[in-house]
Amino acid sequence: MALIKRIKLPNFLQKWLGYTKFRRFLWSFIFFVCVVGILALHFLPERVPLQVGQVSPIDIQSNRFLTFEDEEATELKREEAARSVQDVYKLDRNVLIGINEKINDYFNKVLSVVTNTALTDGKKIEILQEDYGLYLNQKQAQEVLTFDARRAEALITQTKVIVETVYSQGVSSQTLQFAKEKIFSDIELLNIDPIYRLMIKSCLNSIELQPNLIFDLAATEEKRREAREAVEPVNVVIQKGERIVSKGEVLTQRQVDILTWLGYKNSASPLVVLLGLSLFTGLIMVLGVLFFRHYRKDLYRNETYLLLLMLIVFLTLFVAKVIISMNIGGLPEGTEQVGHMIPVAFGTMLITLLLDTKLAIFVTVIFSMFTGLLTGEIAFVLTSFIGGLVGVFSVSHLSQRSDLAKAGLWVALANVASVLTWGFLNNLSWSQMAVGSGYGVANGILSSILTIGLLPYLETGFGITTPVRLLELSNPNHPLLKKLLLQASGTYHHSILVGNLAEAAADSIGAESLLVRVGAYYHDIGKIKRPYFFVENQLSGENPHDKITAPLSTLIITSHVKDGVELAKNHGLPQVVVDMIAQHHGTGLIKYFYHKARETDDTIKEEDFRYDGPKPQTKEAAIIMLADTVEAAVRSLKEPTQGKIEGMVRTLIKDRLNDGQLEECDLTFKDLDKIANAFVRVLTGVYHHRIEYPDSVLKAMEKKKKGEKNVSGNNQPAGKGSPTPPVGS
Repeated sequence: MALIKRIKLPNFLQKWLGYTKFRRFLWSFIFFVCVVGILALHFLPERVPLQVGQVSPIDIQSNRFLTFEDEEATELKREEAARSVQDVYKLDRNVLIGINEKINDYFNKVLSVVTNTALTDGKKIEILQEDYGLYLNQKQAQEVLTFDARRAEALITQTKVIVETVYSQGVSSQTLQFAKEKIFSDIELLNIDPIYRLMIKSCLNSIELQPNLIFDLAATEEKRREAREAVEPVNVVIQKGERIVSKGEVLTQRQVDILTWLGYKNSASPLVVLLGLSLFTGLIMVLGVLFFRHYRKDLYRNETYLLLLMLIVFLTLFVAKVIISMNIGGLPEGTEQVGHMIPVAFGTMLITLLLDTKLAIFVTVIFSMFTGLLTGEIAFVLTSFIGGLVGVFSVSHLSQRSDLAKAGLWVALANVASVLTWGFLNNLSWSQMAVGSGYGVANGILSSILTIGLLPYLETGFGITTPVRLLELSNPNHPLLKKLLLQASGTYHHSILVGNLAEAAADSIGAESLLVRVGAYYHDIGKIKRPYFFVENQLSGENPHDKITAPLSTLIITSHVKDGVELAKNHGLPQVVVDMIAQHHGTGLIKYFYHKARETDDTIKEEDFRYDGPKPQTKEAAIIMLADTVEAAVRSLKEPTQGKIEGMVRTLIKDRLNDGQLEECDLTFKDLDKIANAFVRVLTGVYHHRIEYPDSVLKAMEKKKKGEKNVSGNNQPAGKGSPTPPVGS
């Protein structure tokens, strides 16, 4: 807002920009346009209105890595596989049975003719020629008339053996002619009289031989279907930057198909694509608003936080687009698996550190959806989701800056586990899983580097104090803390103890304990300017307040708050810590000097002996006020028992409450009770009594010490003095 005021704009625009709702709408619109723009760069490549047979006026290169199925080549391979399948036949055993029956019938009928005494020999020969195909010369006719039952049985057996031998191998319609030739050639090899070979041939000629293998259409089609399905799709791999069409080249159907796959000839209108991207982005933003309204209204109302969130989301998407556009030459798996390198954890870690853990978890889901939209791969969505969540959890409780580097390693391990899980479930090759795992490791390292690199700039630019910054401030080597130790050592040790008290109290009510501890360390840095006016630094026992008036003492005491604020700002402490310094006394009354002044002047006003404030505005600032008050008071107890400590703690908290110092923060009575218990627990451990030994034990110890001293004294040379009397413990 301050930047807007410094820019010279028309009055009406300045007026509109003065409205928070309008500014929020403006930032949201700019964010919407930027996100849609990034997505459009991916979904709207340059259009090339080329058709099959047209001469290309330009060179066209692939704008990204692409793997797609060549449907035409795949179909050709499948047809070839189907044609290579042999026909399936089923054996019909009835065919051979029928042939054998006809063989029996033939020879039995020939035998009946030959043995028929009612027929003359001439008539028999005539019947055999006309009815049974036996065309015989005179010699053969005489031989056939001697045909008897024994010979008939032998010929039947020989004929069946020849036929069964050939048919046992299966005879189809395609091999029937070959089977017949084989049968007749085998007949010629029989070692029998020619007349009998002739009779066998005549028998088989009279029988219409049929194939015993019947074509099974259904089984054949099933085999062909299985063969087609077994064919792997023919995939075409196009590398980013690979030339698709050269200038002056006549386009083929294949080239046009590749251009279509790359989006150069997308049939969808650019306006339709932009509409889809706008709807998607709008839906994401609506989900974000719903999340804020249900879970973090404070973030939604804070314009700075919204701008920061939008910037982090935009930066993450920008890095994702850059990585997706990378081309790993000579290594198809390299470009194919590059989506595992999208550093979603970079964005989620920044949101966790700068804004809120729950918000970071929600944004992890959003980033995963964007990853799916940009890559179209579930594997990359899985890596983004798991890596993003691990990034959130690994930085949610930092204890030192090096934890950011460790967080990157945890993200890397999570990414590798995600890649391997997907690879095993989908039967990926070891090379694919190795490349994907490498990208997963690079993802974690890149996320850590980007987070560490950008965090200081975002902290400074948006005025946000992160745990990393607080950890740096808690380092005892910080210039202000070292100065406090050297110039006001009593205040330094008091601040450390206040920090321990405040941290325990913050943990008990779920406040930001690290922030409270750091605020406690710096709350009294203003005492550096005049350290000896504060009792904890008066080591010599001399009190300078004894020599000045009560109003002047009050002015010096209260000025340490303003001095502390000034020092904090000069040393670049975060505003939240500066606020704690300003608020740690609220508008409390300096009772000692007030009552001292009242002894000499009844007209003294109470307001003149109060701190300027403001009162604590947050739970954390209120905790520091209470811890500061309690520690200083309990330290003054002569015999601090647990009962005395608890009584004083609760009395002091009640006094602050009755004085109205806690009315502007959101502490509840339940919180105050938990804070009191935490104070008592810590203070009891610090100011505990030494063990009180029984009198009999003390006397025995004293007697033993005297004996040791006497022995020591007897060993001293004369004239060197008596031993030092024992010091009571």
